[in-house]
Amino acid sequence: MTHLTSINVQAEETSSFGKILLLSPLKTHILEVLAPLAELSDRLVIVSSLRQLEHELESDTPLPVCVILPWNVVNPPELLEMAAYLKGYRRNQSVEVPLVMITTGNAQIPLNLKASACFSDSIPPSVLIPRLAQVRRMALRSDEARLRRRLLGSHITVDGVLEEMETPSLLVAGMGGHFTTIQNLTLRRAEVVGTLSADMTLDFLGQKGFEAVILDGETWESSDLITRLRADPRFFSLPALAYAKTPADAEMLYAAGATDVILGDMSEAALYGHVMSALRAGRRQRLSDGILTASSKWLTRGHDDGTVSEKIYDDYVAMLRETTGKRGEAVHELKLMDLIARFTAHDLSLMRRNREAWTGTVLSIAMAVCRDEDFVANVQNRGPVAVLRTKKGMDQLSNRIMMMVRTTGLGN
Repeated sequence: MTHLTSINVQAEETSSFGKILLLSPLKTHILEVLAPLAELSDRLVIVSSLRQLEHELESDTPLPVCVILPWNVVNPPELLEMAAYLKGYRRNQSVEVPLVMITTGNAQIPLNLKASACFSDSIPPSVLIPRLAQVRRMALRSDEARLRRRLLGSHITVDGVLEEMETPSLLVAGMGGHFTTIQNLTLRRAEVVGTLSADMTLDFLGQKGFEAVILDGETWESSDLITRLRADPRFFSLPALAYAKTPADAEMLYAAGATDVILGDMSEAALYGHVMSALRAGRRQRLSDGILTASSKWLTRGHDDGTVSEKIYDDYVAMLRETTGKRGEAVHELKLMDLIARFTAHDLSLMRRNREAWTGTVLSIAMAVCRDEDFVANVQNRGPVAVLRTKKGMDQLSNRIMMMVRTTGLGN
């Protein structure tokens, strides 16, 4: 297992002022694994009582990056109280507070908690920490999708995505013998499709949208398939559950990129919770992806003149500041033509001569560098603008535009 001192808790993707809260009123396996991390960084806080949880969430501090809830077959009353309080707290927030459940053995996942992600306790800490960053990013994408739907609802359509998602689809890959069990468990809840080989699996995934995939084969087969899935941008974040016979197999599958691992002879009741949680996560991802893709396309075109109105832009920034402020984060606005002016030594004649060409070029660069959840548009009376959530993204975009000016004829 990876040494805890080698894990970077303050990775770029989790670098906000928020904390990671671990709910653990009693000593558990997860507490033993993560306790050394709490000593290495004040970002991870071990919460041992409801009163402490209330203090962490209700105080005038940024929302947590995520909350980790260890879940056993039998849980102490203190943990049940904290879970009930957290359920109500999350429901009343205007932005998502990610909840990660880590289960032990045949523990049944309470689906009414609507966890953002579920892992078995065989996940190694070297994998868990980066996974928390991924969960956080999925929450940010979900929040951004909701914001854009409110803002641009009349301009974008996601009817096709919603229609396709009416019945969730689950793909079971491999010949491990669990297909019938999965099909019976999800009866009338999902369409279940089976594949026999890795190539067949990738072919099916490329033809139809699936909420999740379950890898039901030998560990080496599943590990190889997960690696191939994660190497394809289309399936990089697709929820992928995998069967494992031993804790060592589970660690290998998690390291390869499995979202969740079904370890040993898990009961059907426990298995149902893991499968339904994965389907819910996949459904939310597909919906967010559909909204962000449709809205990004509209933003690049705008109205008939190719621009987005100042009102839409101002409303967007105001709403974004409200949500990011709750997380203790900043909004980074970049006026792209101002960057061009700076990089060309404010040569006004050069700016006037090349403005049209530069506008199209900087927008193309921004759209290539930025992620779907970043706002890129040509705004009326302001020109090309990018709004990013991280300083790292802002610096990357600035550097790319500077390189463009220096290495193309546009700067001459």
